[in-house]
This record gives sequence, C-alpha cells and structure tokens, in this order.
Amino acid sequence: MFRYIVRRLLQMALAFFGTTLLVYAMMFAAQGDPIQALAGEKPVSASQRAVLTERYHLDKTGIDGFLYRYWDYVSNLMRGDFGTTLAGRSISDVLQAAWPFTIKLALMAISFVIVFGITAGVIAGIRRGSLFDTTTLLLTLVVIGIPVFVLGYIGQYLLTNKWRLFKPTANDGSLYSLLLPALVLGMLALATALRLTRTSVAENLRSDYVRTAKSKGLPQRRVIGVHVLRNSLIPVVTYLGITIGDLMSGAIVTERIFNVPGIGFNVAKGIQTEDGPLVVGIISLLVIVYLTSNLIVDVLYAVLDPRIRYE
Repeated sequence: MFRYIVRRLLQMALAFFGTTLLVYAMMFAAQGDPIQALAGEKPVSASQRAVLTERYHLDKTGIDGFLYRYWDYVSNLMRGDFGTTLAGRSISDVLQAAWPFTIKLALMAISFVIVFGITAGVIAGIRRGSLFDTTTLLLTLVVIGIPVFVLGYIGQYLLTNKWRLFKPTANDGSLYSLLLPALVLGMLALATALRLTRTSVAENLRSDYVRTAKSKGLPQRRVIGVHVLRNSLIPVVTYLGITIGDLMSGAIVTERIFNVPGIGFNVAKGIQTEDGPLVVGIISLLVIVYLTSNLIVDVLYAVLDPRIRYE
C-alpha cells in the first residue's frame, strides 16, 4: 500500500504540472501583446503596462520567457502564494473569502446524495420491478435530462419567488439560504448515484455468493448489509470521488444563479472579466482537490473490498 501511494503521488505531481501548464498556456501564451491579453478589452495605460511587465516578467520573450514565467508561478504556488488579480487583490484573500460558501454548499449537496440517493438506490435495487423502483427510475431519468441551469431557474422561480420557501440569494452563507442551491447542485449527482446504486445492488443480489450466504441461513439484513452493500458501493464510491471535485468547484452555473460568492462564482467572474491570474490560481487549487479526492477513492477500494490489494 505504501509503495502504491508513493507511486500515485508521483503521478499526481505529473498530472498537476501538466494541467497547470496547459491552463497557464491557454490564459497567458496569447498571440500579440501579452499585456493586452492579460487586460482583455480594457485599455492599458503606460503606468499599468509598466507594473504588469514587472509583475509578470514580460520583459522576457520567447519560449524561454514563457517557461520562466510558468516556473515562477509554480514556485510561488508551492509556497502558498497564488499571486494577485489584475485589480491588485490577493488571490489567497479571494479564496479565503470564497471557500466557506463552497465548502458548506458542497457538504450539503454530497449529504443529499449519500442520504437520499444511495438509500433510495439500495431500496430500488432490492425491490427491483416494484412501483418504487419504476417511479425512481422515471424521476431520475427526467432529472438527468434537464440541464442544471434550467433546474436552478425553475427552483428559484417556484420556491423563492412564487412560494417564498427559500431566500432568493445565498450570499449571507447561512445553511438555510444554501439549502436550495445545494439541492440544485446535488440533484444530478443524486439521480446518477441512485441509478448506479440500484443497478449495482440488483446485480449483486443475483450473485453466487449471495445465494451461498442465504443457503447458510444468514438473515436477509446481514446478507444485504455486510455482503451486498459493500460490493455494490465500489462503483458508487468511484462516482462520488469524481463528484466531490465537481461539487468543490462550486458548480459555476449554480453559484451564479443563486449569487453564492464561492469558488465557482469567482471563476465565472474571472472568465467574464478576463482576469487570467484569478482563473489560473483557482483552477490550480481545484486540480489539487480533484487529484486528492481520486487518491482517497482508490485507498477506500481496499477498505470496501478486502480482495483488492495494492502491491
């Protein structure tokens, strides 16, 4: 296990450098005037040009200059310095202000997925072909087929504007104000996790080891809780590991609809204002979140299934 984790950490390092290099190149290796590319369509004064040239080492040109600037960015990133936005604000301060909103939103959304999605999926898998199974399959199919922004606007119109069950915005960070955005954010993941759990449980119930356990006289609760559920959760854990990365990004669309000033909201704002340093800094952090969640999922495989061993 130790050697496997070390090997995965090395792979994570390569993936991190490759991803950040690609994002950095897309944001900063533009043709023409690099300072104007940084500022977008906004006019750049002589004083601003001088400041940006010094800040981003734009006096160095060519591929060597680009690699120098990228390595300077990565070196600062390793020291915890994410740089500054084009407006001069520290990106670390932006992240510090945005993380509480996104973490609360992601934890609430993943709680909905685990409590309702997996539980309903287990029940539907056990009662395959029942009215509950048919109803959940139909509802999840409808949810998966509707874009997130449509769900968000429908939920906002019905539950906040018309029925006034929730607050119209969630910029105060309270759990109640984040309840509706969390439901919308986790809705697609909940529907997918439900269908995945249902299929996995139904397949494992027909396995030979389940028939053997029943023939030995084990009670139904133990067969399902100990044998079926542990094996059925392996593909679900894989999906949840990927989903956590999506939820921690704040789901740009959801945070924009409900005006949640989290990570996704700031990414969308950075893209809209063409603030390259802000976008690259946030995406670099999200890459770390994705890689870490995938590593945790791989380690959990051995916990869920004792037959899995990493050599």
